Amino acid sequence: MWLTGSTAHSRFMGRILVADQDDWCREFLSQVIKLWALGEFHHANSVEEALHLLEQLSFDLLITDLKLPQYQRLLEDVRQRFPGTRLILMLHQRSQVHQVIHIEQVELVIKPLSLDEIARKIREALHSKHRFRVEEEIQRLKQETFRF
Repeated sequence: MWLTGSTAHSRFMGRILVADQDDWCREFLSQVIKLWALGEFHHANSVEEALHLLEQLSFDLLITDLKLPQYQRLLEDVRQRFPGTRLILMLHQRSQVHQVIHIEQVELVIKPLSLDEIARKIREALHSKHRFRVEEEIQRLKQETFRF
């Protein structure tokens, strides 16, 4: 599925990958992304499908579920190979937080998902990614300037 939006929020737009085995969740998130015009949406039913998409396209944000088989493999791969990609991990119970507390720079949401909360988390993640890109560009320009 591929959705593109354009509104006043367009400065926060990005490419988003949702890896979840539940059809209802992928559909809900696609509607949130479309409603808030947050960017392009791609989805995967499995870790293998998600990794294949990550090889083909550059993503700003990965949203995945703690119950997705091999989710740890997906998170590790993204961290190693695509370090700038932001992560949102969906949990089914608050008690699961201890399982993922060690993962740095990951946002957590508890299912069932709240429309406002997930939209806010997505916007914040995309804004963070944009800020990261700007900071990298500033660093590059500083290095280039000081070379002369």
